[in-house]
Amino acid sequence: MVSVRRVVAPVLLLMMAATSAYGQRQSSQPPRELHRVGDHWTAYNPPDPASYPAGARTHEIKAGDTLWALAKTYYNDPYLWPQLWESNTWITDAHWIYPGDVLLVEGEAGAVAASAEAGESGALSAVTPRSDESSVFATEDQDTGLAVARMSVDSRPTALGTESDIYCYGYIGDPNEPMPNFISSHENLDVKYVLRADPEMPAHATVGDLVYVTGGPGTGLVAGETYLIVEPTELVTHPVTGRTMGRQYDYIGQVRVLCTEDTRSRAMVVQACREIPIGSRLKPVPQLPIPIARIPDPRGWCDAPSGKTSGYIVESREWELGLVEGNLVQIDLGRDDAVQPGDFLTVTRPSDRSDQPEIILGQIGVLTTESRTATAIVLQARREMFIGDKVELR
Repeated sequence: MVSVRRVVAPVLLLMMAATSAYGQRQSSQPPRELHRVGDHWTAYNPPDPASYPAGARTHEIKAGDTLWALAKTYYNDPYLWPQLWESNTWITDAHWIYPGDVLLVEGEAGAVAASAEAGESGALSAVTPRSDESSVFATEDQDTGLAVARMSVDSRPTALGTESDIYCYGYIGDPNEPMPNFISSHENLDVKYVLRADPEMPAHATVGDLVYVTGGPGTGLVAGETYLIVEPTELVTHPVTGRTMGRQYDYIGQVRVLCTEDTRSRAMVVQACREIPIGSRLKPVPQLPIPIARIPDPRGWCDAPSGKTSGYIVESREWELGLVEGNLVQIDLGRDDAVQPGDFLTVTRPSDRSDQPEIILGQIGVLTTESRTATAIVLQARREMFIGDKVELR
């Protein structure tokens, strides 16, 4: 499995990127000790490009390049920039890259580029098995006629989700998590007028709308920064133990703060997952790179349980008719349980018959983690999954 480093967002060569669709980050100090390598100056000890594998795909850094932009160019998804960094570990500070240094692009992350052609970021097209690369979960052996309960999936490194899966879903958190900043009103209610709309209907915001935000520098808002728009919803109860897990917080968009006053700020909606109601809360955009990994074969019918950490599916916004491939779920395991983005879990359910073992339903991959919960995506589903089904680390 390809490891994923949690890192700060990409920056321009020798300066921070001024804007991006998903926010800004604080700049680090540039390295002070530069030395000459060939015909250019650098802070690093890059490998000789001649030492890269024959036929490897490389890129010589030019003035103005960023890992963010290069990931967009080579992998079709700027959010895969941490994976580009993973392929070039001689870069010790991703804030600073230098013209003349040569990046290895065709590392494990580079394999994603070939499959990143469809969908929002192209990731889900690689998650769904294709007839030319894999068999279905339970097939019939042509020689014996016996059912073979295993799916063989593509072994290439694959982005496990999309930008929408990461930044338009949410998490289970502290029921009373402090979020003092919230959208209080629109810049001009006349702008929100809709012909024949019910005048009592609450106004909502979408991309490009100007809004007022309650809060200012004293509550942590910084002009020029981008913030997630969060909607607190219902308390989540564990489906098995009955204990309160926390509150569901939905990510519904993002705003960029344009200017601040003592207790009020002005902002623009720059991304919307759906209509954004007045009262929605703000929080800093977390650093959530999309995990990339080789998806293992699901646990086979004759395979024993791993015996590793286990838990349950405790919540999903998409479960009414059962959860299938591509649906997102939340589980009761997180960082405190040594669960990390890029991990895989088998999903099972007790059999209706007492003389039979548990039913193997499929497999999920972890996208993001909180301390005691995680958001995951259904990668393969032999049968529909439901809240309350058991999960076990592979």
